[in-house]
Amino acid sequence: MDEHTAPGLAFLGPPGSYSHQCAVERFEDSVWYAAQSAITDVFHAVSAEVPFAVIPQENSTYGSVVDTYDSLRSPEAGQSVFVRGELTLSVKHCLVVRSGVKLEDVRRVMSHEQALGQCSRFLSEHLPGVTRTKVPSTSAAASAVLCCGEGTDEPESAAICSAHCASLFDGLEILRHDIQDEASNTTRFYILAKSLDAPLPGSSKQPRRQRALIRVGNQVKLQREYEPPSTSHSTRIITSTLLTTFGCPPLRIDRRPSLNDIPFDDVYFLEVGDLTLPVTAATIKNCEEEWLQRLQNGVEGINAAGGEATILGVW
Repeated sequence: MDEHTAPGLAFLGPPGSYSHQCAVERFEDSVWYAAQSAITDVFHAVSAEVPFAVIPQENSTYGSVVDTYDSLRSPEAGQSVFVRGELTLSVKHCLVVRSGVKLEDVRRVMSHEQALGQCSRFLSEHLPGVTRTKVPSTSAAASAVLCCGEGTDEPESAAICSAHCASLFDGLEILRHDIQDEASNTTRFYILAKSLDAPLPGSSKQPRRQRALIRVGNQVKLQREYEPPSTSHSTRIITSTLLTTFGCPPLRIDRRPSLNDIPFDDVYFLEVGDLTLPVTAATIKNCEEEWLQRLQNGVEGINAAGGEATILGVW
């Protein structure tokens, strides 16, 4: 897609990564693709020039993606970068080597931290004692394998990536297919955007927005001294108001250490949803407006109670 006629979309690259595969399946040629070398770079790439991004949020086997939630702690989240949707991708991993390399030759396995974790059982059974090295993405691991082994100072290495990724690099061979620990292994991605309201490319139909991501932390001035995590101010706000603040139960709760200098102070990420039955075309606008107002009222209620809440996304 011509960069001059379509918006840009950032993803964790190089091309061939699961992020790239997921983005292409959803957006096809409605965007041009801007590869980034790390998840934090994907987040910070969202701008006027690259108004959209796809970023991994959670894997069904290995859990939440820490780098994504660390990025969502930043002041830009909810100000100039917003969550605007979600995607899921069935993840099937392969063990990839340079052509001709045998399993017993491998001395190191490289991949993204999530992929290494998702294949830990296979690695323990078939490559016990072999070094596991974290790299920024699965496609970066596949590329790096070509620079290892015979004729180099690097140990003979394998990569964990998709079969599609392996096909993009000349000189790679798949030793094993479907090495993930769970057959149902699935990764969920967030779609990021510079605007909370601009339509996403690649789809003429914009669905009713029913979910939201809220970040909740402390107003730092209210907690000058250390408190144990179980009684911290933000914890009390969450547990005492969560079920009533937004008029619906949470769909998920994540937390990460806050960016202030108070020990064991956390920020919480609340994903909430208005999961009522589908509405008619005639009433959808009023229902969405009511939902957005309910979110805003909930944020104001948390702030009034001494917390600090920010809407990070609505979709």
